[in-house]
Amino acid sequence: MLFDFFRTPSSFTDDPRGFAFNQAGHAGVGMLLAWALGVWWPVALGYAAWEVVQWRRFGGDDWDGLQDWAFVVIGAFAAANLWLLVPMAGYLGAGYLRRLDATGD
Repeated sequence: MLFDFFRTPSSFTDDPRGFAFNQAGHAGVGMLLAWALGVWWPVALGYAAWEVVQWRRFGGDDWDGLQDWAFVVIGAFAAANLWLLVPMAGYLGAGYLRRLDATGD
């Protein structure tokens, strides 16, 4: 069941809150992995490979995989430079507002 959760693509195109929690979670995963490994680049490469698998094998959207990867990598960078969370918050807010506008809420 947990494996199904991780392999299911989820772009949350109609759910602003789901998008925000999902992408903040991606950034958190990137940050934790970079702290654990002590470097960011294996996180970036490994997660890129995982997103390609999701895209090609499990039917994920290419744009969603790229967006997930970007949040993971900025989280990994932020592990060493916390100020990077500021522009990440702007990107997260933009995605939230885009989805909010689309739903008409």
